[in-house]
Amino acid sequence: EIGVRLVGSEMCIRDRLEIIKVGYSVFIEQVLMRIGFMSTAVMAADMGTAAMAAHQVGMNALSLSFSFGDGMQAAAVALIGQSLGSKEPQEAKRHGMTCEKVALVMAVFMSMFYLFCGKWLFGLFFAEAHIVEIGVRISRILIVIVLFQICQVVFTGALRGAGDVVYTMISSTISVTFVRTAVSYICCYIVGWGIYGIWMGIVADQFCRLMLSGIPVSYTHLRAHETDSYL
Repeated sequence: EIGVRLVGSEMCIRDRLEIIKVGYSVFIEQVLMRIGFMSTAVMAADMGTAAMAAHQVGMNALSLSFSFGDGMQAAAVALIGQSLGSKEPQEAKRHGMTCEKVALVMAVFMSMFYLFCGKWLFGLFFAEAHIVEIGVRISRILIVIVLFQICQVVFTGALRGAGDVVYTMISSTISVTFVRTAVSYICCYIVGWGIYGIWMGIVADQFCRLMLSGIPVSYTHLRAHETDSYL
């Protein structure tokens, strides 16, 4: 009976440590990402009221497209985690590829929406033609961002489902806190692109995250699980 209790206690401690491992990495990731978001928001506010207004609507549109990817990310985390937990790495790969294909279709659809409806979207918020014009140019940049964003969110979900939460924390921190902030500052102030420079920083951030969490990385990790399952 004492032995059973000791084993149960060890398993309980191990489970708690796993939860803490996942929780602290996500916590640090979110804090550092918010620092990056705040830095670019400060730069946008420095561009003037009209530019900031258009920028804010653009960020809301970006959040809308993120919600599509976030839903697929949740599916990828659940399905890949369940498959790997059941020692079925091939099934995990299949789920990952399916989620990514659906995400790619969503990304193309959203890009087309911003391409053809960008002026209409910003016209819903502003009557001033010069602000709408800023918004239209931002929507052109959104076309590229959405393609990177939705795909990288699903890749990140695949990594998290495979248990690589620390890697996703590091890649997100590098991309949002450092790459986005640095490129935004350079393009905004040094190159002189103003508010559009900040959006180029967002492009760089999303592209960096896509590269760091892309197919070669995520599926190499899944192959490692596949190898382990045969040992």
